[in-house]
Amino acid sequence: MSARLLKLGLMLLLFWLQPGWAVDLSEDQIKSAYVYNFAKFVEWPAGAPRDDKIVLCVVGNDVLGGTLSALEGRKAGGRELHIVQHTNASDSLNTCHLIYIGASEQRRFVAIIKALGETPALTISDIENFAEKGGSIGFVFRGNKIVFEVNFASVQKSKLRLPSQLLNLASYVFGR
Repeated sequence: MSARLLKLGLMLLLFWLQPGWAVDLSEDQIKSAYVYNFAKFVEWPAGAPRDDKIVLCVVGNDVLGGTLSALEGRKAGGRELHIVQHTNASDSLNTCHLIYIGASEQRRFVAIIKALGETPALTISDIENFAEKGGSIGFVFRGNKIVFEVNFASVQKSKLRLPSQLLNLASYVFGR
């Protein structure tokens, strides 16, 4: 995908998500839209679990009010999204491409991230200080809108690649 198309797509997403224009969308739906776009643009390393699907594992109870399940079957980067619910954080997450860690896992999220080690998976959450404490992408609420922070070291450790345009849209990049 060309850098120009990526930038246009991300800019349109942010334009669409601005307060006042997303009046009919809940905070959870906006975060789910971000997750969908992350799935479209992240690049996994050679040898990562690869098939015709991108597996989004959802860890926790009532994560984003169930809005992530609406992504089931949608195409992201030519691959179909498959959502797998994990109510137990001790479940194996090694086959996941993206992992959304819900607020119910606040006390365990650092342990979950450490257990993943160098697994090529993008971790995402709205837990406070998620990116700062080692998660790949953390949602924060600033200036009456939802933005995201990126932990560049975490992304590199997982051998993932995020396009520079995506990093430029982040409100903050740790470890750059």
